[in-house]
Amino acid sequence: MAANMWRNTSSLAALLLALGAPGVAGAQDANQADVVLTDGDIYTPTGWAKSMALRKGVIIAVGSTADIEKLAGPATRRVDLKGSAVLPGLVDSHVHVTFAGLEQFACRITPGSPAKAIAEAVRGCTVRAKPGEWITGGNWVAAGFKSGEQNKAFLDRIAPNNPVALIDESHHSLWVNSAALKLAGITAKTADPAGGVIDRDAKGEPTGLLRETAARLINAVIPAPSRDQLKAALTLSSGQMLSYGITAFADAGITAADVGAMSELSASGMLKQRVRGCMRWTPLAGDAPAANGMALIDSRAAYSTDRFHLDCVKVVLDGVPTESRTAFMLDPYLVHGHGDAPTRGLPMIKPELLNPAIANFDRMGLTVKFHAVGDAAVREAIDSVAYARKTNGWGGPSHDVGHNSFVAIEDVKRVRDLHMIWEFSPYIWYPTPIAAKDIRGVIGDERMKRWIPIRDAVETDALVVAGSDWSVVPSVNPWIAIETMVTRQVPGGSAETLGEGQKITLEQAMRIFTENGARYLGQRQLFGSLESGMKADFIVVERNPFKVPTTEIHKTRVLETYIEGEKVYAAKQPS
Repeated sequence: MAANMWRNTSSLAALLLALGAPGVAGAQDANQADVVLTDGDIYTPTGWAKSMALRKGVIIAVGSTADIEKLAGPATRRVDLKGSAVLPGLVDSHVHVTFAGLEQFACRITPGSPAKAIAEAVRGCTVRAKPGEWITGGNWVAAGFKSGEQNKAFLDRIAPNNPVALIDESHHSLWVNSAALKLAGITAKTADPAGGVIDRDAKGEPTGLLRETAARLINAVIPAPSRDQLKAALTLSSGQMLSYGITAFADAGITAADVGAMSELSASGMLKQRVRGCMRWTPLAGDAPAANGMALIDSRAAYSTDRFHLDCVKVVLDGVPTESRTAFMLDPYLVHGHGDAPTRGLPMIKPELLNPAIANFDRMGLTVKFHAVGDAAVREAIDSVAYARKTNGWGGPSHDVGHNSFVAIEDVKRVRDLHMIWEFSPYIWYPTPIAAKDIRGVIGDERMKRWIPIRDAVETDALVVAGSDWSVVPSVNPWIAIETMVTRQVPGGSAETLGEGQKITLEQAMRIFTENGARYLGQRQLFGSLESGMKADFIVVERNPFKVPTTEIHKTRVLETYIEGEKVYAAKQPS
């Protein structure tokens, strides 16, 4: 019944007619609504309501049907929600929208696939490619291979006439064949770049696996996508996000290569969401401004639009705690048995470079989004903000430390005390191949007990938000994250949990994805809740997630998505 609630009505966007100023002939009563929505379950900060009134894309009242009807006039259009739930639009605080779109046009590997399935997928892509054409894509999981099986020879046998470059599930390791290594000029004599590792065999020859910044050596010779390809990718991925009810997001890796496409789509109205753009920056020695990101940072205002704000800088402090062991940890990783000496990971930026840079961005009013996975990297991020506060005072932005897979207990309260923000990645904190196998295998059971410690953070009363990190995860669906934040189990329920002691409530999870996300974007005064004075950014869902079993929340189906009262997504009607 809910799926047919809009029958015989036109798009809500068309219903929001511009009103004249008071006293102008023909102007509608200033107290009357353009649209009233009735007979719904409307989620507000103070409880549930039945009806909501809108005028010029703004919520003017939420309450009982009787109260809202008083705001209706002869020109008001009515929409019967037929019992459907209405929730605030959701915010993804960490996503890579352009890459997520591009990846869907590339060679795709089902996450968690074993070696045989990966070989079949790449073989299929090779058959469709022209000789000499690059084959790019992903996402592979190291746990799918036997020891020593994953190397350049594996890909050489499948694609002898094409260079191949495949990203891993974390997007921090790249797997290539001999043709790709040759085009990039990578040999046994090639030194590891700062912040990166070229894996080598016993003879010192590159194996075909490149970690962190070493992947740039390959990426530099892969043909860049065209502006049209970038726009097509953005259109595809942002539309998919709307279908899940995501009305605002932070893109956590804007570069000079893709900013133009995003700015153009936003300015034209094709990109509907409210967007914070976090511009990539790195201090690697020898980088020119165009390479380290400062050229874009210095020209950021030229790309901003009403809904696209380049007010954030992305700074990567470490890698990931997979078999690559590049996340920066306070204590060593487990020894693998390959004769490796214990390591604590790969710190990317020395404090003497990091601290003054963060203080400078803080002075400029730019929010810093840190990539910090290991507990040592998290501490570095917090320490650098403490330095900025000491240098500039307390009037700067609320910088956010992102991912936080592992956090030392003594550092948990420091984020609140420094007016920072915790940003977690709930899409991967249930038992997935990357977490339950790759990460547990190098971290060990004890440290996994506090894997992604969101409850610890929430209980400090710090601002906590969530980001998908899509396309690191296979789906941007926030309902998967919301459910697993509550259960810490596989969607639908499972005997196995990860970080069970870090469960939070559904109310807390919803606040993280709505009010907190809007506050993180610096626009809480505009959206994030359904109450009078807020922009009409809301979603209509088929079933109320508060009235279904917790293990069914991931099945939540969005029927309609609205931004400022404009219908920007409508689910297809059942045939």
